[in-house]
Amino acid sequence: MSVSVRSREEFQAARARWTEAVEAGRLEEALTLVEAACAWAEAEAEPELAERTCLNRAAIALELGRGDELVPRLRELLMRTRDAENGFLAAYSLARAYELRKEAKKALFYAQVGRDRAEALDRGRRASSRNQLANQLVAESRFDEAIEVYRGALELLAPDEGLRRAVIHHNLGYCEALVGRPAAGLTLLHESLRALRRLGAERHELLARLDACFVLLEARRPRLARRHGLRALALARGHGVAEAEKNALYLLGAAAAALGDRFGARRWYQMLQSGFYPDADYLPDVLLQVDVRGLVNLKA
Repeated sequence: MSVSVRSREEFQAARARWTEAVEAGRLEEALTLVEAACAWAEAEAEPELAERTCLNRAAIALELGRGDELVPRLRELLMRTRDAENGFLAAYSLARAYELRKEAKKALFYAQVGRDRAEALDRGRRASSRNQLANQLVAESRFDEAIEVYRGALELLAPDEGLRRAVIHHNLGYCEALVGRPAAGLTLLHESLRALRRLGAERHELLARLDACFVLLEARRPRLARRHGLRALALARGHGVAEAEKNALYLLGAAAAALGDRFGARRWYQMLQSGFYPDADYLPDVLLQVDVRGLVNLKA
């Protein structure tokens, strides 16, 4: 896919297209569009616009697993920018970068910075910053705190902000189940999935499916959990999200075990072991003998 941006009108059109592509999970398409837009903004010597566009490029590249080398530049931008939105975007991307690296303390720190920077921005940005902060609290197993932050994020959203609301609903639903309110959690998860399917937001749907699978296993409904797990696995493979594929394989093994299908459980666990832990040939036997689901946190 070749894209060129040669005017402000084409820049605006590219921005609308990459926003739509990100929401639908078409990240390769979004990256191509934003790179062309960034090149135009830099050539036109519009520093704040170029900075903001390149921050969008960094966020997309991180999701595609290509953004590690951008972290030093993001820190530099965060320190020097005078633009409130650019500061928020830099902090948000840094938090996501460290989340992907499994460096929870740094991710939480930058999520807090992003929340603070977002206070000068619109309600949507403020809600997104709170959602990200709550995600980092969940990674630290601070579930009650996270629930309050998620609820605060929802209060900021207008009723028509369907995608943001659906994302927060599935995150909040997962937490509600973990603190002993599975019925409330499942209600939120089902609302989220309906909205995400309607919007065609497959990468978000993937995460909601994993949450639903986990919560349904906790609610002793393994057959329905398996259905969500199979869809999550297909989406993870379709979008190349390795971490989600790993979680889906584990959950499908747990669902099979809960259904009394030890052969099926072993098959899923062997796929998990061979794909992600090639040196741990003992793993399928361990998972068959020991229920470790109580130690699992999908957001950590």
